[in-house]
Amino acid sequence: MSKFLFLILLVVIPFTEPEWKLKKEKDGIDVYTRSIEGSSFDEFRGITTIEKSSLADVMAVILDVKNYESLFPDCMNPKVLKQDGKYYDIHHIQVKAPWPVKNRDTVYEQKAVVDENGKHAIISLKPLPDYIPEDKDFVRIREGSGFWELAEDDINNVKVTYQFHGEPGGDIPAWLANSFVVTQPFQTLKNLKSRLKSK
Repeated sequence: MSKFLFLILLVVIPFTEPEWKLKKEKDGIDVYTRSIEGSSFDEFRGITTIEKSSLADVMAVILDVKNYESLFPDCMNPKVLKQDGKYYDIHHIQVKAPWPVKNRDTVYEQKAVVDENGKHAIISLKPLPDYIPEDKDFVRIREGSGFWELAEDDINNVKVTYQFHGEPGGDIPAWLANSFVVTQPFQTLKNLKSRLKSK
């Protein structure tokens, strides 16, 4: 096939990603998943709207690493390893896995970018698996990426989108990991709403 014909096909035949499928809809929280080419584990996207709040308040909870045990289900011993201003950190967390699966741990680089009017933000997450030595009692999560997207409207409602795809590593059944990609974002967003309501 000539390069010219190949370029024409790229234009004529659009690239299509796998469609998102709604897996859970409860308490004002929608959780979607989709398959990822080359991976046995699905990507998730959780969406909710937090009323009577502000983007700054929502960000404050998401970036509050020391209190991640009350935000993320099964999170243990969260620690900030590096902090550079309020919008950049490198942190380490441990994740409790159901028996007989071995517990996981990971190091994330977390960056937040806020637009000029303070109404829209992206918080990106990227694993840094070699930032600290591995612990023999845990399986290190080495691959994955995701983000939070926050958008505040004119009447103090914040739309929250939480999206992530990871490879849990080690020996873990895909069906078990894929059940986690529904329960984890749902419970995380539920915890986020509860924390903000209590404030």
